[in-house]
Parts: sequence; C-alpha cells; structure tokens
Amino acid sequence: MAKTDKIEIQERVTHVAMEMMMKFGLRGLNMVELARECGLAKATLYKIIGTKEDLIRQIAFQILDVNMLRILEPYKTKDDPVEVVKEFLDNYLNYAISAQKILNQQIYKEYPLIEKEVDDRFECEVKIVSDKLNEWQEKGLIRQDINVDYCIDALTALDEIYIMGNYSEQEAIERLRESFTCMLRGMGIEI
Repeated sequence: MAKTDKIEIQERVTHVAMEMMMKFGLRGLNMVELARECGLAKATLYKIIGTKEDLIRQIAFQILDVNMLRILEPYKTKDDPVEVVKEFLDNYLNYAISAQKILNQQIYKEYPLIEKEVDDRFECEVKIVSDKLNEWQEKGLIRQDINVDYCIDALTALDEIYIMGNYSEQEAIERLRESFTCMLRGMGIEI
C-alpha cells in the first residue's frame, strides 16, 4: 500500500470514527462496525490506526484542531476586538459545543492521558489569545484596570461548568453566550 493511500484511508477511518462518536458517543465507537463502514478487514483497520486509543487520540486532536483552534483564528488575524470576539462567539457557539462535550465528558474520562496531551497544545493557543488581549489593553482598546489572565481563567471556568454540567447542548450554548457576553463586556469589549 502506498504511503498516500494509507494516509487517505487513515483520514477516512478517522472521519467515519468521528461521525460515529458524534452520533453514538464514545461507547458507540465499535471497531468491527468501523471496519465494516470503511470497507476494511478488522486486522487492516488496526494496521492503519494502531490501537483504539491511538484512534481516539487522533480524534481528540482533530476535535481540537477543527473545533477549538479554528475558533481562535480571528485572534491571530484581526485587530478589532469587537469583530474578533463576535466571530469567536459565533463560531464557538454554533459548532464547537457538541464536539467539546464528547471530548470533555467522554474521551477525557476514559483516556486521561489524552486530556493532558490535548490540554498542553490548547494552552499554547490560549497564550496567543492572552497576548492579543494584552496587546489590545496596551493600545487602550479594552479596559486597563483588569487582569487579562484572570479573565481568561474565568471564561475557561465558565466553559467547563456548562460543558461538563448536565445541560442540554442548547442550554449550554445559551448559558455560555450570556456568560461570555457579560464577561467580555466587563473587559470593555462592547458586543
């Protein structure tokens, strides 16, 4: 099997596995069913993905890449605090919640070492957001009398409360929208 074929098959397997998890949860990710869905023998599936934990790790990083890092992109490319925060909130609340629930409520509980790996990478990205907020503070675009790092800690804690809580996806979205809006306005970003 050519290296490009293996990569394409691996991407297909990861995509199908992610769809299965989004639909049925982590416990619904059945390797026999996954192999069947991908048109592979079970032994071939394991040759391509390694262990189930390796596949779950790959999915966790895909969730991070697609759902979390992408929503932080405006902080890297734009300078207007209002525009950045609106785009961030719209992206986050429109598509990142369900994947984040699977990541936090299912994957991390079953695979705590994956949580550490993903969190380390996410912390690097949060540093970019922190740096941007500090830059805006220096320019006078947000309040001068706040501690940016404490605000990020508070937003992260709010996110964790509503993602890890027993809220429906819609209720989590509404609570996060209101909480984030309140916090961001308190930082001096009029959204």
